[in-house]
Amino acid sequence: MELLDATVGMFADMEPWQGDVRADCFPSYLGVMTETAFVAEQAPSNQLLPVNNQGSAPPPTFANGEVFYEQAAIHRAVQDAKGQFNMLELGGGFAARTVDAHAALQRDNPLPCRFVVVQAEPTHFEWAKRHMRNNGIDPDAHWLINALVGIDTMPKLFLLGEGFYGNSIASDEIITQFLSNLAKGGMVEAAMGRLLRHGSCGVQQPFDVADGVRNFDFGFVSSIPLVDILQTLEHVDLMDVDIQGGEAEVLPAAMDAINKQVERIHLATHGKELHSHMWDLFFDHGWMCETDLAPNILHRSKWGSFETSDGILDLVNLNLG
Repeated sequence: MELLDATVGMFADMEPWQGDVRADCFPSYLGVMTETAFVAEQAPSNQLLPVNNQGSAPPPTFANGEVFYEQAAIHRAVQDAKGQFNMLELGGGFAARTVDAHAALQRDNPLPCRFVVVQAEPTHFEWAKRHMRNNGIDPDAHWLINALVGIDTMPKLFLLGEGFYGNSIASDEIITQFLSNLAKGGMVEAAMGRLLRHGSCGVQQPFDVADGVRNFDFGFVSSIPLVDILQTLEHVDLMDVDIQGGEAEVLPAAMDAINKQVERIHLATHGKELHSHMWDLFFDHGWMCETDLAPNILHRSKWGSFETSDGILDLVNLNLG
């Protein structure tokens, strides 16, 4: 509770950002400009915080939920950084947390920095580069990887579709339904031909997701093991992980490297059982858990309440203390 008190106080003491806003963007309390097109269909966890008519954007509060904890993890990592700030964003979407961290770093602890963003969905990957450029960051000066973070280098069949931030590997159940839909429409031969020649089926099919029904294509995406990424960095101040259940395999397989190199992790978990499994994994490896909020639960405090969608684990590596 003391840490939560301090975090609420930290944000309460920050002045809201004020300034001119581009017509197709909205600002954050850090002055980050985000194109509204990136969140037109679904606001990801860095949801649109309130912006008043004078172009003033306040910092997050506890009632803002997941974004409050994301930003808190960023600020703690930025404040603790020494020498060079390195951040790894897995399941980067349009690199929202990376750009936020860069803005916080410039304001509070201007150090040399290196950002690594891993994003499998091709359109979101292009948006990540655009979001960085829009906010004064040269993506070519950092490492952006258009791939799925995994445990091997085998390509994976992936749900392709922009504007949704829950894209994931196609499960056997989803593939079976997709093939059934293609068969009913007489499209199997054409879709499989495009998949083999061009890497994607080129056919939009509706599927039920958490916020309704969305259309997806299927295509192969590259896969890169987390240990291979970590080998390129001497240390990681913050690793932000939101990989739609992939944490179940990816993190246990890379724990030796994580223990040696990563100082802090902000982890979005997908399902109560997986949330508990991730907590146990890091506890067994000597990490301290600063935040433990299970998914799909209403969390209350004296500062308000919110309901989690993903679970939230903020983890600190005591092995590097």
